[in-house]
Amino acid sequence: MRFGFGVSLVCDDLAAFPEWVRTVDECGFDVLGLTDSPALYPETYVTGVLAAQNTSRVRFGPRVTNPLTRHPIVAAQAIGSLDVLSGGRTLYGIGAGDSAAHTAGARPARVADIEEYLLAVRGLLRGEEVGYRGAPLRMFTPPRPVPIYVAAAGPKMLRMAGRVADGVIIGTGIIPEVIENTLGHIRSGAESVGRSLSDLDLWWLCGARLADSRAEAEERMLTLSAALINAHGQITLGGKLIPDDVLPEAQYLVDHYDFDAHIKHESARSNADLLRSLPKLREHASRRYVVGGTPDECIARLREAGEAGARQFWWTVSFADKMEFVRRFSAEVMAPLHAQPVVA
Repeated sequence: MRFGFGVSLVCDDLAAFPEWVRTVDECGFDVLGLTDSPALYPETYVTGVLAAQNTSRVRFGPRVTNPLTRHPIVAAQAIGSLDVLSGGRTLYGIGAGDSAAHTAGARPARVADIEEYLLAVRGLLRGEEVGYRGAPLRMFTPPRPVPIYVAAAGPKMLRMAGRVADGVIIGTGIIPEVIENTLGHIRSGAESVGRSLSDLDLWWLCGARLADSRAEAEERMLTLSAALINAHGQITLGGKLIPDDVLPEAQYLVDHYDFDAHIKHESARSNADLLRSLPKLREHASRRYVVGGTPDECIARLREAGEAGARQFWWTVSFADKMEFVRRFSAEVMAPLHAQPVVA
């Protein structure tokens, strides 16, 4: 079975973005994520137009939007328009709302709210009349059946995604025991409605960094590791497979996380410094979320995850040397893995 790879490019330079997405496309990545956090980064659907115009094969879309900041009709029309512009290459990622919700003064959406929103957007994209919050909605443009992905980390969200999503962007981590537990929740949700895991497109969210050693890579990815732990705690840290002796430090990070510095590496170090001050959590988060070190170390880590059942990985690329990473990772990690794929 072939490995799959995706990147989400945090757009901190709108003028450079067209060249970035062209590079991602040329380097053979399968999916491209667009950040949706309006207070922190350029508008998602502006970067989406740039992606549509400057790529030819990669699938792309928000990773991820949320039910709180965009009405279903606005969301459906936006992603449907990008699908037309790109020749049918879009996907639509939905989550609870992390930095986007916080900076808009809202709390993350509940699982039931996300499911209601997903079904409304899907129906609108299919050309159906739907009910949403007591109101009938419909669109008057041709249908565009864009696949919808749910970003999930907790058991309830994973099971909901298994029931209703086309794919899952999995934020639980890539250590074998976590992969097994995660697949069990998604499978349970899928089987409850007569589906199976093979009906869903599964992507594992984590961080990657090439460096002279794994320790160096982990140090350079502390900002992202902090963000992933914080995302776990926006509703509750319960059920997230965080060891009991690490939970107090995880709660401290969630209570003190700086959303103004969300996944910002060089310009704001506060969340990296916060994680450095929590040694048990730092070790747990780095082991759980980071693929890093030399190319051989990265390949070994991905093969271990592949043997546990994770075969598609989606990196967040938010540091300064984005294109150096994209080119090197494609040539030195992706190419060898594609040459010797995991046996299912």
